[in-house]
Amino acid sequence: MRILVSLVFLISACVPLAFGQFSGVNVAEVQFGKLPNEAADPFPSLYDRAVLNYRYGKLKASATIEQYQVKYEDRRYFDLSQLRLGYKTKHWDIKLGNFYETIGRGMAIRSFEIPASILEDIGFRSRSYFHRDILGGSAAYQTKKWKVQLLHGEILNNLLPPTFDRSDRRTETVSGMTGSYKISQRIKLGANLINIKEDNLSARQIAGGSVSGDIANGLSYYVEYAHSFSQANDYALYAGLTGYVGELTYNVEYKKYENFIIGSGLNEPPALIKQHTYKVLNRSTHVTNPLNEEGYQIDLYYPVGESSSINFNHALAANTFGATNFIFRELFAEWSSSLREGLDYKIFLDYAQDPFKGEADRWSTGLYVDLALGGEMRLLPEVEYQRFNRFGSAVNNQSYSLGLHLDKTFFVSVILETTTDPFLVDTGESSRAYLGSNIRFKPNYKNTFQLFLGERRGGPLCNAGVCYEILDFKGIETRWTVRF
Repeated sequence: MRILVSLVFLISACVPLAFGQFSGVNVAEVQFGKLPNEAADPFPSLYDRAVLNYRYGKLKASATIEQYQVKYEDRRYFDLSQLRLGYKTKHWDIKLGNFYETIGRGMAIRSFEIPASILEDIGFRSRSYFHRDILGGSAAYQTKKWKVQLLHGEILNNLLPPTFDRSDRRTETVSGMTGSYKISQRIKLGANLINIKEDNLSARQIAGGSVSGDIANGLSYYVEYAHSFSQANDYALYAGLTGYVGELTYNVEYKKYENFIIGSGLNEPPALIKQHTYKVLNRSTHVTNPLNEEGYQIDLYYPVGESSSINFNHALAANTFGATNFIFRELFAEWSSSLREGLDYKIFLDYAQDPFKGEADRWSTGLYVDLALGGEMRLLPEVEYQRFNRFGSAVNNQSYSLGLHLDKTFFVSVILETTTDPFLVDTGESSRAYLGSNIRFKPNYKNTFQLFLGERRGGPLCNAGVCYEILDFKGIETRWTVRF
């Protein structure tokens, strides 16, 4: 694999630089503060990620340099974390080096990059960009009717930070072949065969297939099934219907996963849980467990008049562990409307049962307002409230935010969160408060400056169907994103 990386670099260096186009993006974040369970006093740290791109015709080369600088030697690093070369035409798509690939809906393979997300594990305490790539090669050829693809590479285990050796972070190798054929507008067939090999362990083979298409005007379907040859009960099934009747748009989905975590987590089957943008709901979302989960999701959207709409969502997920059944249920409704020109608002109401987290009768509600004050100035007050019972005790979570857009370049907000959760409140206290302020300055397309000051509450965060943990933070944090 190191030979392959060197080959990619050599080819990239030989491309005629004088006639190509350079571009890139750099994200630099400086923190001075205190992290949870950190015995030391507040200390400074720097995280930086630079992505350099070069394009020449149908060729594209890029490199990613990542570093974390802090006073603790076992946490800091400087790393050439990605190097890739791509060639893409109307029919061919060839990738060498570090690349991302998703097969189907992510049943067997879903590698990804979550933009602007910096991951920090509470155990290793070293920061890195949140992504999971494959180091190797991929070649795909397609026409209007069919597509075939071959891939091979080493999978990144992003649970381990870059302070670990590359051989420790890439212990699994994936080889695969996938293809699809479009019979008609109503039927498109897909198939794939994947082989996963971990160091000193036996290989695991996964075969999958899908069928999709448009049943009629306003109604489409997608069904995918994957099966592991290692055991008879290792499988994953997903089915979905999307359509509309008049102005009503609907989406109905079903899932059944059994012992289907591949390797260290190369796959990411569809969650079928609504991904919320609201703080209290995103933080308390249900995280799919492919080892054992069955459920469904129903989502309805209906416009009311010219300036209003309603969204309804219902999700259910059942997990069985031994003789115990855990059933997650959620009912969500959102109303969006305009009272008048320059005054928009959203109201949501959510009810859930989450026995897996010990959260019974969880009620959540909130109000978001967008008020024009004149010119480009806008005021954005937000209020969220959540209440549930855990082991006989009532827990309350509240979030208050007041934001102000002065113009397209400048935004400032103050955020106050409170909780009575005994898992978060110090002994002897009845509640805990988090007070912080955000400032964002974007003078042009190329530069964005962000400043956080105060205390930020952590917890689960879901983005693009992937959930990860954000740590509490108290101090000053500034981020500069520049494009060139």
